[in-house]
Amino acid sequence: MPAAAVLTEPFATTGTAIAELQGFDDYPFATVPHPIGSLTEAQADALADAVTAAVLGLLTTPDARSALGDESFDADAQLPRGDGLTITDAAESPTAGSAPADVVEELAAVLRADRADLTATVAGRHIALSLHIPDEACAECVLPASMLVPMFQHRFDTELGPGWTITLDDPRTTEHSSP
Repeated sequence: MPAAAVLTEPFATTGTAIAELQGFDDYPFATVPHPIGSLTEAQADALADAVTAAVLGLLTTPDARSALGDESFDADAQLPRGDGLTITDAAESPTAGSAPADVVEELAAVLRADRADLTATVAGRHIALSLHIPDEACAECVLPASMLVPMFQHRFDTELGPGWTITLDDPRTTEHSSP
């Protein structure tokens, strides 16, 4: 069944990483401004109205229509984009050949949306990652290491090529996490 994902802007990189990890390298999604939790009901309704065209565009792409058995969609039609909204294609992510520091910074930027951060030490083809969560209240907002490590490993493999190993020092656990 076709589905459309709507993410707030800081989570676009996470959405791309999760889609790729699940084997959907080109999964498109709509993004809306962040944050949304503090919106009034009227503001949330207005945002929903604004993103509706983008969601409909996602649901009426050739792949989505094919899943429904409807091949009448005009493949040359463009996806609608509203003010402050974007359609992101996972295939637009950086390509192989990035430096380890660039990949760490990309991953850290995603974590900063939840007031966490990521640092790394590189030794040969091993990357020791350290997760920093200074605010205990935000610890639950960050994905657990069991989900972060495979996502991070996939991102490093995609960006740097195979052969890299990672470990994650997560302050919420007493042990290091590795794939």
